[in-house]
Amino acid sequence: MSKMKHNRERIHWVFRRITGLQLLICFAVHVWVFVFKLERPITLDGLQVIFSHPMWIVFYTIFIALAVYHGFLGLWTILTDGNPSKTYKKVWKIILFTSGSLLVAMTLSNLIVLGVL
Repeated sequence: MSKMKHNRERIHWVFRRITGLQLLICFAVHVWVFVFKLERPITLDGLQVIFSHPMWIVFYTIFIALAVYHGFLGLWTILTDGNPSKTYKKVWKIILFTSGSLLVAMTLSNLIVLGVL
C-alpha cells in the first residue's frame, strides 16, 4: 500500500510540473493574442472574431482545463498533506472534482456563446 501511495504521489508531482509548463506556453500564446493580435481598444467584436474560430475555443478550453487541474491538484495536496481520514479525502475529492468540472463546463459554454454571438 505504501509503495502504491508513493507512486501515485510521484505521478501527481510529475503531472503538476507538466501542466505548469503547458500553462506557461498557453499563457504566452494568450498574451501574444491579446497584446499583439487584437486591435485597441479591445471590443466585443474583436473577441468574437477570435472566438468564432473553433481552434481558439479548443485552445482556451484546454487552457482552462489545465489551469483547473493544476490548481485543484495543488489544493488537493494542501488539503491531504497531514494524512487525513479516508472520509475527509473522499469528501474533498468529490468537492474538487465537481467544482473543477463545473468551471470547465461554464468556461466552454461561455466561449461557445461568445463565438456564436
